Amino acid sequence: MLVHDVPEVVLDAVRGAEQQEVFDVAGGAGDAAGAQEAGQAVEVVYPAEGTPLVAGPSAIFKSAPNPNAARLFQNWLHSLEAQQLLVDFARQHSVHPQVREKPGARKLNDIKTWKDDPAGVEKANEEIKTRYAQLFKV
Repeated sequence: MLVHDVPEVVLDAVRGAEQQEVFDVAGGAGDAAGAQEAGQAVEVVYPAEGTPLVAGPSAIFKSAPNPNAARLFQNWLHSLEAQQLLVDFARQHSVHPQVREKPGARKLNDIKTWKDDPAGVEKANEEIKTRYAQLFKV
């Protein structure tokens, strides 16, 4: 099961499963890690064959009404302070070289990640949605 910004219904299914395993998306398994830290019987597992890497891109629109404020926000967003907040409170991974992972968390460099295949995802779009609906009964 892939977990990343998951709806509560999916987490309920994970919590209610007999064998509770959550396969992490390397962009962050914050909900699963949070459940684990709260003492719930959830284990974050990284498959040996790899896991998807979900990045969180950001940009400034050309027509932004306050481009200087947007640039300042972008600078802060990529700072050590902001990246450490993402790791500490959102349980995300960061590529910032000075960020410290939470104790017990696997480092991003130690997780085998898959290459993106947007064209493949687009081709399999309907199959992916159908399979997701079957797995999570949504």
